[in-house]
Parts: sequence; structure tokens; C-alpha cells
Amino acid sequence: MSETPSVALKRLSQEKTDNPHPPPKIPRSLPLEDIQTEPEVFQVRLDGLDADRAEEISHDLDNTALGERVHVWWSGTRWIVIDGHHRAAAYRLREARGETTIKVPVEAHPSMPLNEAIGAASKLNGREKITITRAEKGNAAWKMVCEGSGSIAELVKWSGVSKQQISIMRGVLKRLRERGISTSQMIDQGWDWSRNTDKRKTFSEFSESAAEAMAQDWAERIGKALGGKAVDNPSVVARALEIISPALPSRMIESDAFWDALNGAGRSLLEEFDLEENNPIGGDF
Repeated sequence: MSETPSVALKRLSQEKTDNPHPPPKIPRSLPLEDIQTEPEVFQVRLDGLDADRAEEISHDLDNTALGERVHVWWSGTRWIVIDGHHRAAAYRLREARGETTIKVPVEAHPSMPLNEAIGAASKLNGREKITITRAEKGNAAWKMVCEGSGSIAELVKWSGVSKQQISIMRGVLKRLRERGISTSQMIDQGWDWSRNTDKRKTFSEFSESAAEAMAQDWAERIGKALGGKAVDNPSVVARALEIISPALPSRMIESDAFWDALNGAGRSLLEEFDLEENNPIGGDF
């Protein structure tokens, strides 16, 4: 299962916090293997990587595209692409074809806070011929607001959106939190979803992606609370669920996620139990 934007954002935030030291030097070019990507955080475009575009660029790297630098951000341990995902992919395609590999020209950003790096990704994408959409720019700003660092003035500077828009986003964030909606889910669903949910005043329906975001958030909470105890004491967990609601264990068994998680032996055990229930010993067949 791929990592959600909120999980990737939290991981990068922790990485930067744990490693505040600057890079050993500020590069003007980097070997391809030293350049990493975190598309869930820095890929602004909702459609993601365009394979055809990357292929086209890969055949032009010795000409005009070579002068365009890949913008990279220092996470505290590594250089990560914040703009130039297609150019980086083009270099990888070229390497895969066995062509001569050269160092990738980069524009390094060694001291940016994470939020400023997200904003830079949005602004740098906006300068291209294929401009970013309103939704893409809104999602980038929303990630910054949800991440929680930076003053209003800094968020305006980093995101490129107005002070009024940042204030609106902060208000939506506060109200949705008060309704029990996790910040992780708000990040994963994006700005339009969060804004519309705030307007609806109710939160009863879940799309597949919304349910997945909530499951990821609950899994993290349960993991922090129980750690390995849940795996070591399944009977206690089952009893705890029964205390919450006597109907909960049986409803879980009926869910698709439960069956997807079961291995072959577990499914066989339940099928045998169903057979015994439907055909008790001594009963009529």
C-alpha cells in the first residue's frame, strides 16, 4: 500500500527535526543516485508524473533541457527534488537506456523549513508553460497550513496565496478538528474536500479514499497506544472491541478489509466454524 501524503509529510517533518545540521557542502550538480523524490509531499500536480513528457525530455537533455536545473531541498540527511520531477525522471530514463550518465545540474536549497520547501515547489511549478491549477495551488497551501509551522505572514510568503485565504484555511482546520476529523485525513483528502466538508456541517459519508485516510490515522493511534501488545494478546483486543460494542467483532468479520487481511489458514478456520454452525453434529443434513 502506498504511503499517504500526511504520513510522508509527518515523516519528513520528523527527519528535518532530528537532523537540523546543514549539508556538508552546497552542490551545483549531483550524481543521479544522490537525488531522491518525495512526490506525496512535493509533487504539486494532481496528475503526478507524465511518462510521455519525461520520455520527451530524456531525448533533449544534451540541449535546452540541460540548462534547466532540478531544484533540491536538504532534509537533514539527503537531497530531495522539490521541482524538476520530470527532468529527474528523464535522467533516469537516459541511464536506463545505457546512455552516458552525467551529474545532474541542481539548484540547492539547504536551509529552507519544510513548509517553505512545499511553497517553493508550488511557486516553481507555476512558472512553467503548463501552469498549475487553482486546486493544485490550494492543496499546496493547505498542506502548509495543516503542517502547522510558520506565521500567517510566512505562510503567505511561502504559499503565494493571500492573507485572507490563509486565514480561511486556518479557520477550516480549527473547525474540522473540533468535529473530530484528523489533520491527517484533511491533508490526504485535500483542500477542496476539507472546505466542502466544513460547509456541509455533517460528516456521515466516506469515499474510499477518505476511509483509507481515516484507517491510516487510526492505525497510527492504536500502534502508539498498544505497540506490539495487540499482536501478542489478540484475545484481549477482541474482548476490548466487544466492550466497545458487542456487535463490533462480528461487523468487522463481515468487512472486506478483514477478509483481505486473513491468510489462508484463518479463512479455512472461519469456514470450518460456519460449517459446524450450519450443520451441528446429530442435526439434519
